[in-house]
Parts: sequence; C-alpha cells; structure tokens
Amino acid sequence: MIHRLSLRVDPPFRLAVVAFGHGWIDLAPNGWDPVRGVLRTAARVGSIPSGFTVRQAGGRLHVTASAEQPLPRAAVRRVVAHMLRLDEDFGPWWSLCKREGRLAWAAELGAGRLLRAPTTFEDLAKLLLTTNCSWAATRRMVTSLVEHLGESVPGGLRTFPTPERCAEMPERFFRDVVRTGYRARALRELARRAASGELSCCDDPTATCERRREALLALPGFGPYAVGQALRLLGHYEDLALDSWCRAKLKERTRGGRVPSERTVLRRYARFGEYRGLALWVDLTRDWHLQPGASAPLSVTPQ
Repeated sequence: MIHRLSLRVDPPFRLAVVAFGHGWIDLAPNGWDPVRGVLRTAARVGSIPSGFTVRQAGGRLHVTASAEQPLPRAAVRRVVAHMLRLDEDFGPWWSLCKREGRLAWAAELGAGRLLRAPTTFEDLAKLLLTTNCSWAATRRMVTSLVEHLGESVPGGLRTFPTPERCAEMPERFFRDVVRTGYRARALRELARRAASGELSCCDDPTATCERRREALLALPGFGPYAVGQALRLLGHYEDLALDSWCRAKLKERTRGGRVPSERTVLRRYARFGEYRGLALWVDLTRDWHLQPGASAPLSVTPQ
C-alpha cells in the first residue's frame, strides 16, 4: 500500500543539508538520489516494516511510505519528523551563528540538524560500529547487519534490525557472519539492554543530559567519542566528541601544525555555550554543508 503526505517546513530547512550533515546518509538502509534530491530509507512504523522516500519542494516535504498494510498517517509523520528533527527548535543555535561571522552561513543554510535513525538503538548500534575502524569497514558491517537481520519492504530495501531480533542471535553470529570483530559482544549486549528497556531514558523527553550520559557510558564499547556523538543525536550539543578526523582537521587549522588540546578547543568554542560541540562539528564540516553530497564520513579514534 502506498501512503502519501505533505509536511510543511519553515526556512531555512534544506533536506540535502540535513541528510549530509554527517555520515548516516552513507549507511544502510539510507540512500540519496542526487538527481531527484530524494532521501530513501526503510523503517518500522509501529511493527510494520515500511519503505520511505522524502523530497523537498519549497516549503513542503513530500513523503511516500510503502508497506504491506495500512499505515497511520500520524505514525508516518512521527518517523519522518524524528529522523529529520522537524520538531526540534534550532532558533537559539542559529541566533548564535548569526552573531559569529565565521558560522553565519550555518544560520542561512539551516545547518545543525543532523540526520538520525528512526530509533535510538539503530543510532547507537551504528556508532558502535564506527569505533576503531575505517569507514569502509563500518559501511560493510552495517550493510551486512541489515541484509541478514533486517525486514524487507516494498521497493527492495530492508530495515535496520530491531534490538529484539539482534538479541536473539548468538555472539558468534555478529563476529563470524556480520564480521564485527571484537564489537560482537558489545553489540549483542547493546541489543539486550535496548530490548529489555534498560535504555528507555534515552527516549524519555524528561531525562536530563547527565542521566543519558550515565546510561550511555555504562554501555560496553562506548567511550567519550561515541557518547558525545550519541548525545548530539539525542539533542544535547555540549560534548566535543573529538575523533581522529576532527583532530586532523583541527591540526590543519592550527599554527605550527599541532593538534590542539581539548582544553584549547573548548576555549575556542566556549562562546557557543551548550551548543559548543555542534559549533565545532559544523565549523569543521563547512564544505560538506556548502556542497551537500560531497561529504566525507565519520572517522573515529580508539576509545
């Protein structure tokens, strides 16, 4: 069944800028049609595996959802709104950017909305699979996970697997079939905790940043980098979440070609307050935002 809806978006929303704000656009089941400017993905709407396409025409997003069963329009909207962060107020962030000449372009383009997965479990699993490896390895592991455990949707895509489905699998499946290496145990434990509700605070809008940080740091395989990135996807932007790619970019900008200390970086972006981590990220990925589709993926450092 085909379901269509149109969602209003206010300036400066730009779908391509959201999609290419970081590396998730490059990971299954996400994809981008550069000719038509269409985001493609797969997600569960409630318990129903569904395929999605989203394109922008002026101030409207045109969403098509395909499934074998009827889908509630409100539930379809919630999935799209969550992934594209349509209900998050970025006004204070853009106001800060306007006052800072170097990031004034971010306010004009609407940069800062980072594409996220339909579920926190998918975001966390993908973050775990970025640790201590190349982006090519991350892409391979995510693709394998989706191909082996995801559910098919009309149009040929497959969803990212649910935590329940992952928790059913033995550790050796992730190590030997998905080829996650040492991450196999941490991935299965993440799935178990998500399936049992132990990570519910991440989806609780009343939970504080510190409560979420505490829960994330307790996860095997999650150090400061992964936790900081996860918090950004949950709407908390204080952490710098420095990885090897960020450090290399900072080195390029530092006189003498040295990697600045974290204290120096904190001081450099202190004027952005609670948005300092987002300011760092957007500043370092300026070229990605000005030329959506030409972005490099996340590059990570050992935890």
